[in-house]
Amino acid sequence: MTRLVALLAAVSLLVSGCGTKQAPSGGAGQPAGGGAVAELKLPGEDWGLPSPFTLYPRGPGYLHLSFIYDTLTWKDDKGVIPWLAEKWEMSPDAKTWTFVLRPNIKWQDGKPLTAKDVVFTFDYLKKHPVEWFNLEMIQEVKATDERTVVFTLKSPYVPFLQQVAGNVPIIPEHIWSGVQDPRKESRPEMLVGSGPYKLLSYDKSQGAYSYQANEDYFLGAPKVKKLLFVPTGDKLASLERGDVDFADIPASLAAKFKANPKLKVFSIPAFWVLKLQFNVDKEPFSNAKVRQAVAYAVNREELVKRAVPGGLEGAKPGSPGFLPPDSSWHDPEAAKLYPPDVEKAKALLREAGIYDRDGDGVAEDEKGRKMQFTLFAPQQYTREAEVVKLMLKEVGFACEVKALDMKTIDGVISSGQFDLAINGHGGLGGDPAIVMGFGIARGGILTPGTPKDPAYRELAQKLLTTPNPEQRKAICRQMQQMYAQVLPCLPLYYPIWYYAYNPAIFDGWFFTAEGGVGIGIPMPYNKAAFIGVR
Repeated sequence: MTRLVALLAAVSLLVSGCGTKQAPSGGAGQPAGGGAVAELKLPGEDWGLPSPFTLYPRGPGYLHLSFIYDTLTWKDDKGVIPWLAEKWEMSPDAKTWTFVLRPNIKWQDGKPLTAKDVVFTFDYLKKHPVEWFNLEMIQEVKATDERTVVFTLKSPYVPFLQQVAGNVPIIPEHIWSGVQDPRKESRPEMLVGSGPYKLLSYDKSQGAYSYQANEDYFLGAPKVKKLLFVPTGDKLASLERGDVDFADIPASLAAKFKANPKLKVFSIPAFWVLKLQFNVDKEPFSNAKVRQAVAYAVNREELVKRAVPGGLEGAKPGSPGFLPPDSSWHDPEAAKLYPPDVEKAKALLREAGIYDRDGDGVAEDEKGRKMQFTLFAPQQYTREAEVVKLMLKEVGFACEVKALDMKTIDGVISSGQFDLAINGHGGLGGDPAIVMGFGIARGGILTPGTPKDPAYRELAQKLLTTPNPEQRKAICRQMQQMYAQVLPCLPLYYPIWYYAYNPAIFDGWFFTAEGGVGIGIPMPYNKAAFIGVR
């Protein structure tokens, strides 16, 4: 080991190349008055029991997990920082990583956390894989003493610090070693981590969670003593009443909340995508020309103006290359592809043998099948679905909008039992090699439709293993151009999220560097803020 990665700036450069680092535009200080906060009330929603094996695999599910469990590294508003590990080394060939743990770390039950627990975690997760944690690049993990862990990789993996060291929760061997099926056997009393919070209660039906500060935490007692996720029928009304201390707000109401002297407002970059997902394994959307025709038919800027509260203040139109303009990896040329053009859309459909043969306004294919589809959409995005429906009607596609909850939509897409679906996810601000739905996809409910083209996959592999930032940006641009041609999904827009909060309760909010928490979760619930460590 000849290269000590102790300087955080060097680590950040290695991991992200030219990754985005942005802080909120509004107040982001320490807890009010610099002292402790008795409790912080946040809007509740069910994201599963926060164990590594029962969390719901979306950003909020992982954030709940992170309150209880720690990772080797973490991120604040500047970049990667030491967490369980106080320092690390990378070998010259980038295939061996050595982490040295901080001394005297304890699990929440008082037992010591050692390098053996780290080795156990990775061995156990390989035997009991969890979608959220990709460990395929790891060849071996071993402990050389009580505090030192050595990872040997199969090949260089550039986003290792973010994707693995800063994402995989370390679990205690003495709790899980005897558990044969962790998905079935996980129970609240087993949730013993090393993290800053202990789970006091979880009500699945209400989406309610209660966390108590771990006063013996190795980084010091958390500033926020209780985190309460409480049920809310109307988040905005709850915020104004003081039932919650923080909530996301639509862009159209940002001015109203800014005018409230009791509240502060900030926004974060658009690192979340709402997309129109095609079933590329089913006709007619198995034909790239049909998908491209839809892209010409859907006017993405007009969609934002008509469907998003606040219009262009609330979202940025989608890029066919997938990555948003807030990402420094974004290719602006890919964003220009498929300008709205109904006649071009009809011409492409005719090339695919699809046009209105009988004059009833609905197109047919060469076998006479009507272009009639169900468009699945999350309940909160039915307005967008209705606008897409009207735009597709112009080219002879008749869609029936069916509203479902987000989790059901995930299941529908995963099963392949759909034609068209609107869905979304975050992660777009992280390293593009690991962004869900881009680069080497891990599979699963959040990453359907990644191009299967061998040339695309070859570029994706280069993106994972190339350390030079400029070379990586060039590869990423190529991938965006290819993605736009294959078009497994059509990004509709990237929402600009606004948040309002009560600074008299807590004023320590910040936006996490490199696109968000962990692999790039663009939400402000970073435990470092609640601990008071930056």
